[in-house]
Amino acid sequence: MHYTPATGSPAPAASPSPTAPKECVKTAGMSVEQLTGYLKELRSSSGDYQTKGLKLDSSGLNFTPEDIKRPCEAVSVKLAHYWVDLKKTHKADAISGARYEYTYTLIGTASHPAGPQDGRVPDSAPPDASVCRGTVSVVYLGPDIPVRALPYDLPLVDTTAPAPVKVDGDGVLSAMYVSPPNPDLC
Repeated sequence: MHYTPATGSPAPAASPSPTAPKECVKTAGMSVEQLTGYLKELRSSSGDYQTKGLKLDSSGLNFTPEDIKRPCEAVSVKLAHYWVDLKKTHKADAISGARYEYTYTLIGTASHPAGPQDGRVPDSAPPDASVCRGTVSVVYLGPDIPVRALPYDLPLVDTTAPAPVKVDGDGVLSAMYVSPPNPDLC
């Protein structure tokens, strides 16, 4: 077969077409279970492996999902903050490390709309930790989180950097712990 270039005037340049609307996911009719699954799988637009599109950090809730799975409308999530009062029950010795008792106190629970635009959700930051008092923050859907579902194996470190923690519950999306600055002094 022999190819022969076309002769004559060049084809007119394609006119720019309007940008196609971004695909979005309709979340309005989803059950709590469906919405929980969707938000747990929602990936971040950052490109970092397995980062979440809705995540909790020391500044609060941050919503940055990838464009193709973004919700069409704002999604309402619940955010609960708890004080974690620490009391040392056993000093560290040559055989074992220090042991602590935790007491949780609910600071407050509020609903927050996340999305559909990117950004930090206002008024979602946890309160600052203080001497012998840290915080646990939980983002969830559905019924409120019972205190017995909160973790009792918190990472006690000499930093107030947030650490992810596991909180039991079907609707839990994310949870983090901020340690008091010097747990050894408790």
